[in-house]
Amino acid sequence: MRCPECGASNLPDAEICVACGEPLDDPTRSEDGEDPRLGRVLGGKLRLDSILGEGSMGCVYAAHQLELDAEVAVKVLHDHVAADPKVAKRFHREARTASRLTHPNTLRVFDFGREDDGKLLYLVMELLDGPDLLELAHEEGPFTARRIDELVGGVLAALEEAHDAGIVHRDLKPENILVVTDHQGREHPKVCDFGLAKLVEAEGSAITVTGFVCGTPEYMAPEQARGEALDARADLYAVGCLLYLLLAGEVPFHGKSALATITDHLTKPVVPPSVRAPDRHVPHALERVCMRAIHKAREQRFANAGEMREALHAAVEALGPLADRPLGSFEEDPTRPKPPTRWRAWHAIVGASVLVGALVWVSSRGPERNTRDAGGGLDASVALRDAGADASEPLEVAPFDAGHDGGPEDGGPEDAGDAGTVVDAGRRRAVAPRATGSSDDGRALFEEGRRRFLANDVRGAIRSFEDAARWRPADPEIQKQLGRAWMRAGDVTRARRAYSRYLELAPNAADRALVERILGE
Repeated sequence: MRCPECGASNLPDAEICVACGEPLDDPTRSEDGEDPRLGRVLGGKLRLDSILGEGSMGCVYAAHQLELDAEVAVKVLHDHVAADPKVAKRFHREARTASRLTHPNTLRVFDFGREDDGKLLYLVMELLDGPDLLELAHEEGPFTARRIDELVGGVLAALEEAHDAGIVHRDLKPENILVVTDHQGREHPKVCDFGLAKLVEAEGSAITVTGFVCGTPEYMAPEQARGEALDARADLYAVGCLLYLLLAGEVPFHGKSALATITDHLTKPVVPPSVRAPDRHVPHALERVCMRAIHKAREQRFANAGEMREALHAAVEALGPLADRPLGSFEEDPTRPKPPTRWRAWHAIVGASVLVGALVWVSSRGPERNTRDAGGGLDASVALRDAGADASEPLEVAPFDAGHDGGPEDGGPEDAGDAGTVVDAGRRRAVAPRATGSSDDGRALFEEGRRRFLANDVRGAIRSFEDAARWRPADPEIQKQLGRAWMRAGDVTRARRAYSRYLELAPNAADRALVERILGE
């Protein structure tokens, strides 16, 4: 039972509203509980056949368009909403504007009207058959990065058109996004309720009807919670919360009450999705898009929906084939090139020598120095801890240069000839046989490592970079990315070793000062 005075929900047999204390007498329900509007013909052309759903704004019916013999959906605003003079005044203007939105990812509004001397206001929309995005995420998640791009990208495309027309949705959430499938099996998100939330908004404010806050707490931008004038960036904040849900499996904030949730949006820092759901291996490039969209200061968010859509697409495309795997699943690719077998044997010999030498070297140092070296000489909780933020990513993953061998011209060690290649082993040096194989194999392994690193599959990235180094042991770029990957994995000792090897191979590197600072710290 919905209170006609304040709109609060009550139990079906309630006599007094729990929110405002007004007597309850629902005129839209008959004594047996049936909706008396069922079977009614609106405007002489729309027969209301069944109830599809009900929300804070109104009730949605499946209806039959008699003249065209077509099935449509009709949303009838609740009496207490339609009774507000502000709503009646702005209804036609907002409905007319919403009907002009024609994007394929927007629920189409065909018509609108009023009956009973303006007491009954309704919109005629296309009837869709499909789950909403919240249902889909709970039933089929986690999604692949590409599917996230297609679904969220479609929502952003719909917002582009709406924002260009001056419409801000104000109540964007997964329940307002239906996902339909065409005859070819392709998914299409459809954004619903454009313009309806704006009906209850006074000029310059997000709170109009007494006791009614426009928006859903879990997806509400801070400025919306404060009742400030809104622009398109409030919708982008909601999309960021939606993206967070798809990445982490839950919304950024969910308090014990609506007020607690709103307060969290205003005051609490957002826990990155990769930290909230570490088992999902959330790609950091996707995470950066999400975190920017839900920045508490609207000036720090994306400027418009198009910019966010492009950033999201670029982050997903950078993942390559990994974009087609569900988040958290990184199976080994059976088609990946295998590391050279000759190198493996020498690698084991050199590795054993390094281990013995390292144990002797460490044991010769004092207890105080040993304690420091247990952490690799670095405080992982300070500058070198790599949690995926831009400030923690000083070294970019450069594209693989197929013609770059990291030879003497780059400051690398002299070529040992066919007999072998100089292999760094801390303070020892050994000569290992040169790996024989295609440069394309090294390129493929490096690119795979780059994609896995972007996908936050750090261990997989390390394996790929190490295999690439076996094909091209004198390539400095591979060593630099190994250092970066080991740093994120939390193994500072190996990160230090790889960065040191990088500087040996490329003494004139442009970022030498930065790497030396990292090693010094």
